[in-house]
Amino acid sequence: MMMNNILNLLRGSQKIIILPHILPDGDTLGSSLALKRTLEILGKKALILIDDEIPSNLNFMINHNSIMSTKTFLSLDFKPDLIVTIDTSDIERLGDRRELLDLNDEILNIDHHKTNINFGKYNLVDSNASSCGEIIYKIINDLEIELDKDISTYLYVSLSTDTGSFKYSNTTPKTLRIAADLLEKGIDSTFIVTMLYQNKPMNKIKLLSDALNTLEIHYDGKLAMIHVTNKMFEENNISPSNSDGIIEYARDIEGVEVAVFLKELSFNEIKVGFRSKYYFDVSLIAGEFNGGGHKKASGCTIFDTMINAKEKIKEKLRNKL
Repeated sequence: MMMNNILNLLRGSQKIIILPHILPDGDTLGSSLALKRTLEILGKKALILIDDEIPSNLNFMINHNSIMSTKTFLSLDFKPDLIVTIDTSDIERLGDRRELLDLNDEILNIDHHKTNINFGKYNLVDSNASSCGEIIYKIINDLEIELDKDISTYLYVSLSTDTGSFKYSNTTPKTLRIAADLLEKGIDSTFIVTMLYQNKPMNKIKLLSDALNTLEIHYDGKLAMIHVTNKMFEENNISPSNSDGIIEYARDIEGVEVAVFLKELSFNEIKVGFRSKYYFDVSLIAGEFNGGGHKKASGCTIFDTMINAKEKIKEKLRNKL
């Protein structure tokens, strides 16, 4: 869809709900907060609806009126004239909040995943963007809204987290130019980096220790698998939302091409993350389990036991690495 049509859609809407994907990460949350702030500057009423716990390293962006639960929203007399989904490749990534799409067919789908199924009435999908933050950055600039410190902080978080602090291959010259512009707005990058990457609670470190003890290496050292269970979450008094980053320890092993992180969310519900290092397109494997994402970072959910989920993944990767 042409950007001018998107801009006119946003300008013409008065009540907007913003839906990040389930288990929010830095990109979906930062992009949503930046868009909310922009819409408020334009005089709109915008609400971000999230039912999951916010990861501890992202809480610094949240204040008392930043986000709202679906339950609270449904108690309000708020009829949206536009629904915006952020960083969501298909409606299943909204979880139970997908039912909110029935409130209005004016749905704007903003995403950067190549596996996006264009489920919105309006679809702004750019698979060349490093993050949704890049897309929101362009929207804000095209709306001729001044990037204040808050918006710039939100967008910097988006870019930083989805590029692995600017070290993944999706980091482009454009990404770095945007980051430079955000830095010039006076954001406190040292504080942001500290909050994102250098402020881990002790129970997260203990969870990492437990996870590392599950490490498995297969296929001549090219596949690394690591997992966490509900029992580990309970013993360490930590939520599943705070298990991000564990997969990197598997991927970063010398000789590993594909890393797989399996996270038990509930009985026979395994959330799976895939990462590749050089050449392998993990979105193809995620797609085999009705998931998706990017070439080097994808995910899916497998409804089975941990043992069976591992075997299914190993079978899909057999003779492919």
